[in-house]
Amino acid sequence: MTARHASSLRSALASHEPGRGKRYSPDLKARIIEFAQSRRGEGASWAEIAGAIGIGFETLRRWCMAAEPTTRAMVPVRVVADRDEATVSVVSASGHRIDGLTLPEAIAVLRALG
Repeated sequence: MTARHASSLRSALASHEPGRGKRYSPDLKARIIEFAQSRRGEGASWAEIAGAIGIGFETLRRWCMAAEPTTRAMVPVRVVADRDEATVSVVSASGHRIDGLTLPEAIAVLRALG
């Protein structure tokens, strides 16, 4: 979705009379949900989307969550064996990151940095 879509939604929301309990038209609400779901698919946060169109963060999130289909069907899962040893990441205060360390390796790195 483009910035033009966001601008169009922002204009439509701005023309809406504010007030507690004032309902949005079903068409506008559907357009907002479609836009937000598309932007979420692109990796945008709820706050970014809400800010772009001028709607409350929680209102937007709640509408989108309610619009998602819910299923109660059981889904198959695949159980995998535990790995021999878990790995961790170490991030320094200056932002350097080391991934895939075992716990003893991570402790050694932290001691060396300390």
